[in-house]
Formats: sequence, C-alpha cells, structure tokens
Amino acid sequence: MANAPLGSTYHNFPGGKQQIVTKAIFWAGGKAAAQLQACLDVDNKNGISLFLSQWRERLRKSDFRAGCPIVDAAIEAPQEPEGEKVKNALPQVFNNWQSLIADHLISQGHSVSNAQTLALGIIASIEGAVVLCRAHQNIQPLDAILKCVPKLMEYNA
Repeated sequence: MANAPLGSTYHNFPGGKQQIVTKAIFWAGGKAAAQLQACLDVDNKNGISLFLSQWRERLRKSDFRAGCPIVDAAIEAPQEPEGEKVKNALPQVFNNWQSLIADHLISQGHSVSNAQTLALGIIASIEGAVVLCRAHQNIQPLDAILKCVPKLMEYNA
C-alpha cells in the first residue's frame, strides 16, 4: 500500500481505478514490447526464441508466480461501460506486439499475410504457454513452444 491519501490518487488519476489500470496496461505492454524488440535486435534469426528463453527463466525463478499482466487484465477486464478504456487498451497492446513480430517475419522473407498470421499464432502460443506453465507448475509448455516456434518461422507461404 502506498500510504498516499485517496485524494492524491484521484488528483493524479481523475479517472480512478480504470485510468490506473489502463496506464498500467500500456506501461507493461510497452516494457514487454521493448524487451521483445531488444531480443529481435540482438539476434535477427533467433530473437523470438531468445525472448521465449527469457520468459522461461522469469517463470522458473518466480516459482511460476510471474505471469503476463496483459493477459491478467484481459481476463479481469470490466464489462461495465466505465471499463471501456481498459477494454480498448488491451487489443492495442496485443496489436503492437503482433506488428513487431510480423515486421520481423516480413524482414525474414515472409509475405505480409503469412507474417501477420504467424505473429498472432506466436503471441497466442506464448500467452497460452505461460498460463499452462503456471497451472501445471512446470516449464514443459514453454519448452514445447520453444521447439515449435522456430519451425513455424521456417514456414513461408
């Protein structure tokens, strides 16, 4: 708890909880995008596998408590009208990640449509593997996609 008066919170975040959550989504999404881009910049051929390896290590070191805050926010997104900003922030973050991966795949020679499809599949695989690792309390799901993603990236339709 921050021990800040509630009035200070509303002064800095007049939109209340929804504004705080929305800002957190964009912040966490930006951090993940920067990490992904750094991995792609460091290793043009294996950058996505490097990113996955970093996720693997994060999960293992946290005893499977670490997860993706964007997925958590998507699951908990309010359905009421006042939650629209939160619900609108989520696809923006996922679309940004998809664009980063698709642009990388295009630079590797994939067609635009293939790159976009593969990028979406890679994101879904990563997010699903993180959830499964946490549920099973082991790293096997992430290891599985570490083997599959390079094979997917070789496919160029």
